[in-house]
Amino acid sequence: MLGTSIDMRLVEAVDAISAVEWDALVRPGDLFCSHAWLRHLDLASGPHPVLTISVGNRIAAATVLWDGEQTPGLFHLPDFFPKVSGPWRRPFVWLGARRSVRNGLIGVAGSQRSVVLSHLLTGALDYAREHRRAGVVMPYLPLSAAREFGRAHPDAHVLLHSAEAIVAVPAHGTSDVVAQASGHNRKRRRRELRDFTAAGFTAEWVDLTPDIEAAIAPLIAATRHRFGNGQGVDWMRRVFAAQRRVGLLDHTKVLLCHRAGRPATVAVCYRHGDSLHGRYFGADEALGKDGYAYFVTTCYAPIDYAAHIGAPRLLLATSSLEAKIRRGATVEPLAAVVLLDDAELDIDSVRAHNTDLARGYWDRFTKYESSLSRDWLDFLP
Repeated sequence: MLGTSIDMRLVEAVDAISAVEWDALVRPGDLFCSHAWLRHLDLASGPHPVLTISVGNRIAAATVLWDGEQTPGLFHLPDFFPKVSGPWRRPFVWLGARRSVRNGLIGVAGSQRSVVLSHLLTGALDYAREHRRAGVVMPYLPLSAAREFGRAHPDAHVLLHSAEAIVAVPAHGTSDVVAQASGHNRKRRRRELRDFTAAGFTAEWVDLTPDIEAAIAPLIAATRHRFGNGQGVDWMRRVFAAQRRVGLLDHTKVLLCHRAGRPATVAVCYRHGDSLHGRYFGADEALGKDGYAYFVTTCYAPIDYAAHIGAPRLLLATSSLEAKIRRGATVEPLAAVVLLDDAELDIDSVRAHNTDLARGYWDRFTKYESSLSRDWLDFLP
């Protein structure tokens, strides 16, 4: 790169950059980094600025910028690191897709990568200073990506804060997952699958057509409301309309379970590269919880579908981890990269935080078979 100019630019939204140029920087499986995903978020909720780094005339790294949230929950920084002293109640610049519980690094591969990521993180900090923010944070990164981004600036820190469930999809799907379980768990998994059918549930994979959207949006909205998200049915319809407009629905399938002639549970899954992502779940609570419909809808059926389409990874997000690892998933750490403007984090507190969080997951889940990735061991004494 000697003699090649490196330029930083802020654009109003991802739509200002061609999808071909953007997606060339996105790794397979990083759905929530893709041009289509980010564009649909802008269509549904308003545009978000994008910081880009270009080498010569071509974009080489980028990130979306947004504000996080000011109420407790998944995007409220004071909830992330309770034992690490820091300016967590001040506004930060958040990097990555809005309200995404899995982020990734958008940048070129090869020898230029570390340099352009360094410029990207430094540029984000400059933006934070200009807007009088305490610093920048990129949360919900897989550990390898967090470590790579953390190396991009000498004052950046990597802090664990969450975990996700990922299934390495076997060739024969759920039947292989059940066969690999211990004797007791194998019997229990088989009973759940039998009881699903015996309770009168049926399941089918369908495209997300307008008719299907009308049937499932109320179920998803009701479930999200039950867990504290009040955006409602109109919001879900706006999301699906935006996804249809940008072409995301070409890579989307809906698992729709019926009971008593009515939609009972639903899962919306998206294919990207080598991965299938389980993104939305909904249920009609009035139809009852017997028959293990939740487990079939969120775990068993998506595993089978991933095997059917040849996707070796199924990503099942951050919720209900215990239920998911009992049915074939592994829990992998998610971390945030934090870079402050005018303060420093105590390195001993950061290490203690990471150790305590890793030990908590280890103590909670090691009783289950193959439930934790080996990445957790890096933080345990």
